[in-house]
Amino acid sequence: MSGRRFVTLAAAWFAVLVIAGLGLARLYPEIAARPLAEERRMDDAAELFAANLAIDVGIQSDVINVTYLNGDPVVARDAVRELLERFYGQEATVYANPQLRFAEEEAAKARGQLTDAQNALTAFKSASNIADLGMQVAQLLLQRTDVESRYNIAHARVAEAEQREAALNQLLKDVPTNVSASAPGEQYHAVDEAASRLDVLRAKRSQMSSNYKSDSPLFLQLDAEIASLQGIVQQRTKEAQNRASSTPNVVHQNISTDYLRASAEANSAREPERVLKAQLDGINDHLATLEAQRNKYDDMVRAVQIQNDTYRTMAIRSETARIEANRNAQKISAAVVIAAPALPNRPARPRRKLVALATLIAALILAAGAVLTIEALDDRLIVEADVVRTLRLPVLATFNTDT
Repeated sequence: MSGRRFVTLAAAWFAVLVIAGLGLARLYPEIAARPLAEERRMDDAAELFAANLAIDVGIQSDVINVTYLNGDPVVARDAVRELLERFYGQEATVYANPQLRFAEEEAAKARGQLTDAQNALTAFKSASNIADLGMQVAQLLLQRTDVESRYNIAHARVAEAEQREAALNQLLKDVPTNVSASAPGEQYHAVDEAASRLDVLRAKRSQMSSNYKSDSPLFLQLDAEIASLQGIVQQRTKEAQNRASSTPNVVHQNISTDYLRASAEANSAREPERVLKAQLDGINDHLATLEAQRNKYDDMVRAVQIQNDTYRTMAIRSETARIEANRNAQKISAAVVIAAPALPNRPARPRRKLVALATLIAALILAAGAVLTIEALDDRLIVEADVVRTLRLPVLATFNTDT
């Protein structure tokens, strides 16, 4: 038993409960016979009960010895039994849990809140197509990395094809579409002969200029021939040029073929790039949506965890309160009666031998004290030593007082 239980056993109000349960007339008939008020008689009985009740608490033990002294052994035994019964009843009352219903209501409320939080989280996950947010984000990041890598490759191919297409287009602009083809050699034979004769005449005129005057008939005839030949050369050269044919440029055709091939390659490369770009944009949009919903998702997950912890705590408290209530209802106490009250084989008081020994010792002490007191109060000179000690003078003679 603890110190609190010891205080309960020794309390005056607890003695009143025991006396009322056992009966004042049976416990203390002499007090019950007094012509006093009921309250006064009960107070006197409680004081006497407390005086006759001995509670021994062991220092190194949890065992409490309860002893009650009464002239009637049966009454003493019944009084101790009543004391223990009252103690167990009072303990059940004190330790009764009045919050059992409150704990059960709080547990039920916490369970309802947990269910609501779980349903809200389930509905949110279903509406947002979320199974596991963290796993989904991780999978989307891996998928984005793969798609982004393929998109970069496709974009590089498109850029290369467009660059080649632009270069070929520039070459098409620089290279002519058609090229001029010269006429056959026999068509220019007369032109060549006229040009040769013209060159001979010019050389001859140059030689004659040193011997003849410029207005001489021979010079005039030579200049006329040179002018005639020049006209003939120019006319025949023009005719030959008009007869020349224009043919397509093979280089331009090859470049055009390469340009068409490059354009087709660029167009074919743009389609995978467009598809991959659409996939990458879709993944980024999904990630942005999940990140935007992360705060609400985390808040709802935390709410479920908090409600779960709250419900667990309330359920434990409710179960503990229920166990305490059942234990108190069955009067199950931590205090256990080791030895039940029984009728004594011999009276506890008076102990004759102990009383006789104590009386003898007390008499000896009183006698010794009386002798010492008388001796201390007696100031007469009875022997020679008293005279010497008191007067500090030697004794010269003594005489006998007998006649």
